[in-house]
Amino acid sequence: MKNRLTTTAICLTFFIIGNISFIQGVSPDKHNEVKGNKRTSYCAGDWPDKIAKVQPVPITNTKVSGYLGKRIDRNLESLILGLESPIPKGFEAAVAGTEQSKYRLAADSDLYKWLEGACYVFIQTGDKALKKEIDRITDMIIEVQEDDGYINAQVNQKKRWDPDVKHDLYIAGHLFEAAVAHHRATRETRLLDAASRWADYQIKEYFNENEYYHTTALREHSEYELGLLRLFRATGNEEYLNFSKILTKELCKVDGPTMTQVEAGGGTHAVRVGYLLAGMADIYLETGSEEMIKHLPELWDYINNTSTYVTGAVGSHGEDYSKHPYDLPHERKDHNSRHLAETCASVAHIMFTWRMHAIDPQSKYFDAIEKTLYNHYLGAISLDGKGSFYYNPMRVVGDLSNKSDHGFVPMCARCMLPQVNRTSCCMTNCWRFMGALPEYLYSYDEEGIYVNLYSGSKTSQTLKDGRKVDLSVETKYPFDGKVRVMFTGKKETQFNLRLRIPGWCETASAIWPEQDEKIVEGGKYLQIDRKWKNGDSVELQFEMPVRMVELNPKVKADSGHVVFGKGPLVYCLENEDVTFPVEKAMVYPLKAEEVSERVTEKWYPDLLEGIHKLSVPGRVDEQEVDLTLVPWFARASRSDNARWIIYLPQKDGN
Repeated sequence: MKNRLTTTAICLTFFIIGNISFIQGVSPDKHNEVKGNKRTSYCAGDWPDKIAKVQPVPITNTKVSGYLGKRIDRNLESLILGLESPIPKGFEAAVAGTEQSKYRLAADSDLYKWLEGACYVFIQTGDKALKKEIDRITDMIIEVQEDDGYINAQVNQKKRWDPDVKHDLYIAGHLFEAAVAHHRATRETRLLDAASRWADYQIKEYFNENEYYHTTALREHSEYELGLLRLFRATGNEEYLNFSKILTKELCKVDGPTMTQVEAGGGTHAVRVGYLLAGMADIYLETGSEEMIKHLPELWDYINNTSTYVTGAVGSHGEDYSKHPYDLPHERKDHNSRHLAETCASVAHIMFTWRMHAIDPQSKYFDAIEKTLYNHYLGAISLDGKGSFYYNPMRVVGDLSNKSDHGFVPMCARCMLPQVNRTSCCMTNCWRFMGALPEYLYSYDEEGIYVNLYSGSKTSQTLKDGRKVDLSVETKYPFDGKVRVMFTGKKETQFNLRLRIPGWCETASAIWPEQDEKIVEGGKYLQIDRKWKNGDSVELQFEMPVRMVELNPKVKADSGHVVFGKGPLVYCLENEDVTFPVEKAMVYPLKAEEVSERVTEKWYPDLLEGIHKLSVPGRVDEQEVDLTLVPWFARASRSDNARWIIYLPQKDGN
């Protein structure tokens, strides 16, 4: 065994509210290297540049405003409120030596995800109250750790390597990621050292032939792959990288580009599959291993073309992918929580997709991220950021008296903090994802910058050769298709600006200095390689007419149905806007070319923080009616007794 990381003087880029300041020093963090006179500080997207074609612009270099900024900012208050939930209670009881309450969480990993998200938010805000809680949680984790490195605060797990719990590796993986985030946010190494001790213990047990690795671990929840890899990056200890590769090869399987050839934890659980594929993509980015990348591009295409809902959701059979392509039911009538489209699954799939973009920066990857982000993911989270759905069925109708959202009642309302679902993984995953989201907006390479997601924002990134690129984005996206991207650097700079033209957009135009209006193609990056001076800008116009979203005719459940969209958003019918049960509604038969004439839209600035409503001609019991649709993400925000349908029938038989 190599010696663990010893305490080392470090320094990271640090964001102080309203200002970006760079502090120089020596860091053990392998990929947070000094470049020129600035220090890069990757947080969630920390892969090296030796294989990756692009890297994310770090959190410290981007300030997000606009619509996404509003949703990101609410993460701070949500995190603080989360500490009033049962999430920290296990550790608090373990430290105090008292009996934990009867309401116990599934795993310690929920608190680790809270900590990871809190560290990302602290990097952006410098909030002192949050830092105090970060310190308190860190102290508890370290105090609970046993002499050999093992950590477990759950009284419901009576022994290590418990074959009934099956989460020893998974839980550790989340601590590893939290420890890396903590190290990068605070410049401390104490939690990183604790994580290293736990990893050392696991490696020792593996080579001591602990039977867990040959039995129960085959049903383990993926996450350890990515956690170990990121721990290696933060410490430089190659044993963690090697152990990540060993476990990935021995415990999981990806033998081909279809879901019948994938096993994560012994099956196709959508979260486990997403974490596994994200880990494999990241190992490839670290090592260049062809074994890891061999099936990933085709498998990503398979998932997105055959196993993804119109909202970007995945997981159609319980929490699993179906083994069969195009098998996407709108609900589970046979289950008391109608469980499909788990929120965690969307996070895991986005994490995988983000790494595919690093490997091959095609616009289709951020088209997919955008669809999932604005619809499934933000639709799972309450507008104020303080609640979430565990499952997100496309159709919620009828008598729900015996139904729940993974233990939370009613199933048609989000579970609001300080309450959490019986398994609280989704809310905690949202904290860490929203904390990391600023790193998704921009990426860069040797030639310039990619703009991947559109929201009001400012960013500054120094390229490898020292050229500095400063940009600002002004837009009301996703509700308006006008976007202005401006170069704000003081020095005239040559670089390639790549602007994603969304795949949903049939008509888009762009104007920039010395270029008249140019019609540009959707589903690609518009590349503008020129010398930019201060104030130069590109004016983008993405036309956003109401449209019928193209559905795959191979999906049986979609047959005879239509979905309406505007821009990146998809819409649903909710009981708040009708006087009849939503399941009775039918859309008057429309052709795609008739939508612009027959469907109207109106902006309501004071409703649900500002949304468009659509008015669609329909029928109920043979009577003509206007069906009022709202964005899917805003459903269940006006009532705790919501009903909704997103796939609207055009004929009887649903």
